[in-house]
Amino acid sequence: MASLLELDGVSKSYGALKVSDQLTLAVEEGVALGVIGPNGAGKSTMFNLITGDVRPDAGRVRFAGEDVTALPAQRRSRLGMGRSYQIPHPFANMTVFENLLVGAIFAGRRSERSSYEHCAQVLEWVGLLAVANRAAGSLTLLQRKRLELARALASSPRLLLLDEIGGGLTDHECQALVETIRSIHARGTTIVWIEHIVHALLSVAQRLVVMNYGQLIADGEPHAVMADPRVQEVYMGIAAA
Repeated sequence: MASLLELDGVSKSYGALKVSDQLTLAVEEGVALGVIGPNGAGKSTMFNLITGDVRPDAGRVRFAGEDVTALPAQRRSRLGMGRSYQIPHPFANMTVFENLLVGAIFAGRRSERSSYEHCAQVLEWVGLLAVANRAAGSLTLLQRKRLELARALASSPRLLLLDEIGGGLTDHECQALVETIRSIHARGTTIVWIEHIVHALLSVAQRLVVMNYGQLIADGEPHAVMADPRVQEVYMGIAAA
């Protein structure tokens, strides 16, 4: 199976702090990849390097066979990258529907006419159609999380990057969100998901990688990775016997 995303020796430092250290990773098209690691492991920085929010000091980023290392974030978005952020930042004074239109027209490069139907479909998909005309700033946390997901989907991404989208939700709310993410993956979208709620992540991920100090320390079948003594020590604080 062909790789949709490739990181080849990607490094990034801020002064003496190395947040990405010769990071090499290939993500096959159609896979659901989970990413875990302790706070400060470099997970969100990896996303920033993938999307172009941050430029690497060394290494290459390839997407769909194209070297995108020098491309700005908006160009990468138009190539098919969509992303959610840990803390939702919608256009608070715009309606939920208008928030999606921005992504559909400018990142998805749809005409205004086709964007209306597309955005309505996305809102129905993520369970927000009933609040389409409400101001985004008036939404509950779960609705804002769903809107963050919907805004990323509005651009019709081939690759969807989810950054701790389950954070702050109740177990019931998180399970509802997981079902939506599972349905997105079932429709063929490649997903890379950073998440601290491990049981939610494992219910979707087909492959799991673990990061620590900007490096990958494990990569493989999710339950096998979680049973790795090194992962248990680094991520869960369980010392090896």
